[in-house]
Amino acid sequence: MKNNLKIYENPIIYIITLIVSIGIIMLFSASSTIAFNKFNDFSFFLNKHIIRLIIGFLALFVLYNINFKYFKNYSKELLVLSWIIVISAYLLNNGTSTNRWLIIGGKNIFTTSDFAKMALIIFTAKYIESNKQNINDFKIMLKEYLPYLLITLMLILFQPDLSTTAIITAIIITMLIIGGLKIKYLILPSILSIIAVAIKINITPYQYDRFMNWVSGTLNYQTTHSLQALGNGGFFGSGIGNSIIKDGYMPEVHTDFILPIIGEELGFFGITIIFTLFTLLYFYGIKICKSAPDIFSSMLSLGITINIVYYFLINASYVVGILPTTGLPIPFISYGGSHTLFCLASIGLLMNISKYTNIYKYKKL
Repeated sequence: MKNNLKIYENPIIYIITLIVSIGIIMLFSASSTIAFNKFNDFSFFLNKHIIRLIIGFLALFVLYNINFKYFKNYSKELLVLSWIIVISAYLLNNGTSTNRWLIIGGKNIFTTSDFAKMALIIFTAKYIESNKQNINDFKIMLKEYLPYLLITLMLILFQPDLSTTAIITAIIITMLIIGGLKIKYLILPSILSIIAVAIKINITPYQYDRFMNWVSGTLNYQTTHSLQALGNGGFFGSGIGNSIIKDGYMPEVHTDFILPIIGEELGFFGITIIFTLFTLLYFYGIKICKSAPDIFSSMLSLGITINIVYYFLINASYVVGILPTTGLPIPFISYGGSHTLFCLASIGLLMNISKYTNIYKYKKL
């Protein structure tokens, strides 16, 4: 009877380990010159990245071993807690122009939007399950869901973080549509959202310039050199450590624009491997979503999976100029402790759902 069970945890951890391993190698290659010039230490960024990976894998292990239903029972409390954390970032701001980080004792603890995003995904999964038969009842949505959604999005938007607000919106819309919400109910909110985004872009000079350059087809400095790096790589690349573009020609090569460095050093072959690994991760995430024992765990699996995949696809799109530059990282690869930590933690939750799905099915056999 146990042969009827589907074990997806092992493939997922293998895929994540491969992505993280490639990320470690490429992060060191991309960041070593910058690290030496700024801190006289080639491995400065690598060391910090590895520490954050260790914390992230610990979070993965913890969430893998906690029954995911606890998050369901306290979904509203988690979301309200995320608001408090986001607001705390405003209050504890160290004088910078953004309020994205929770800063305690002068140290950046994590990006508050990452926590809020996961809390909102959990809350949305609970809402879809609780209102499956009434998902298209606008009165219920107006009372029990929209206020929580709008408060979360507005808090993140005014950090300011337009790109994260946009991708969270895309994740939530996907979850709601898959959960049964008719598209017609999204028309008016979508129009209002577009108007709000247009106003935000218009009153923010750097966002306006970035958007207008994209609309006109004018490539910015980063995208121009990104395409050059990808072209330099050819099929098999110039070899690890041999990138030309990373040496002062393009900023943020170890964060937002690490993919072109992978393309330059590992070529089209390396890029194909990265795309294949994320495709496999999506495949297994959807498998867990389809086999989940209840609506909440199914929707939560979906939210976690598309969160990671959307970030990857958006990053891959803007480094080649398909989308305007957003600053969103590649999960598990780009330098950035908060996003890495929450992505690994969410994978632990995804594996947790797979584990408890099999426990549930085994009891039924």
